[in-house]
Amino acid sequence: MAKKTISPGQQRVRAAFKAGVAFLAPLNGLVKNGFSEMAKRKNSLAGGLALGYLLKVAIRQEEDGPVVDPALVRLSEGALPGLYGIKINRYADSIELTHELRYYSFLQSDDRLILCAYQVEKGYAYVNEQVWQRREGRVKVPIPEGFRADGFHLYLLLSDRKGAKYSRSKYLGYSTL
Repeated sequence: MAKKTISPGQQRVRAAFKAGVAFLAPLNGLVKNGFSEMAKRKNSLAGGLALGYLLKVAIRQEEDGPVVDPALVRLSEGALPGLYGIKINRYADSIELTHELRYYSFLQSDDRLILCAYQVEKGYAYVNEQVWQRREGRVKVPIPEGFRADGFHLYLLLSDRKGAKYSRSKYLGYSTL
């Protein structure tokens, strides 16, 4: 049986798909949780929804092939309200986010903050292991020794106390020491 020739358009789509999957691979657990509510509602897979959004919005074509724009990627989707007055502080051993404490209803004050520091080129991500709540006004991610000189793309997610509902993830920029 003869092999079918692949058109240039098919090659671009396959390359974009490969770039998208490679970008989301280190964040798989976070994406699975962040899109779980929407996946249940749409009777779909969380990873598929995240990849679909990435392919529609966050891929740009360059001479070398498709490239993912980290600022346009979403790691979660949901209806929880976000934070205001965000400030990022980068220390030698950690990254800390502080935010304004505004009046929140009783149910929102115990929302959990998740700060993700993602090093795209090397393919690893760090997320705060300690539980930080909205009412504390901050969240901190420790960076292990050996990785402290690296730059990170930062994402912020919020979940309710059960981890069932999420906010839309927010890209906070690129952090260097």
